[in-house]
Amino acid sequence: MLSACSLFRTGSPSEPAVQPAVAPASPPAVQGEAPDKVWATFKNMSRTSEGGSIGAFAFSEKQGDATVSPTALRGDVLAVSGQFFGKGASQWAGVAVNIGAPKSIPVKAGEYKFLTIRLGSTTSSRLRVRLVGPDEAIQRMGCYPMVMQMVKPDVAEYRIPLDRFAPESYCGAKGVAAKPTLESLTAIEVTEVAGPVRDHAASFGVGTIALTR
Repeated sequence: MLSACSLFRTGSPSEPAVQPAVAPASPPAVQGEAPDKVWATFKNMSRTSEGGSIGAFAFSEKQGDATVSPTALRGDVLAVSGQFFGKGASQWAGVAVNIGAPKSIPVKAGEYKFLTIRLGSTTSSRLRVRLVGPDEAIQRMGCYPMVMQMVKPDVAEYRIPLDRFAPESYCGAKGVAAKPTLESLTAIEVTEVAGPVRDHAASFGVGTIALTR
């Protein structure tokens, strides 16, 4: 299997634009408006710089049809990799990483409008991004709200409206919508999903995550 560290190119920052001699003053913040909140930046593989947990894992319908490798860092990007196996003929499986709230304290995030997240994948054109709340039973069912985000091989920033997040259709009445989840947000989860499962690698990168207005 290819090394995770060799699979991502974060690109070079573009040259800064020439600034005017006197910069205009920033507009005042609207009273009561939530400031942007950095959820996660990455400088090591066990915890975010903001004190949130990092946990990579794999799951599959039939045991053994997906595995996850230790995470790695490439610059400020967390590289997640694993392998899917078709031997058990699982209809669904995933390689995922769960990125906990800063200082492991649930965030009241109902005032924010967007999730900004840097993502890239060399093995899939779509990654599932999920908002996670505190109910462990709902977490196990996979019934917190999610979006399927189109991504490119190179890591880039995506700005996802929070009102796009919704529980998957199989959850039915057990699914939790975005609004109540954002009242006590405990984690952001990113997954490369497969189904039906065949033999292939999984490899994706996650960079800075923030909640923005």
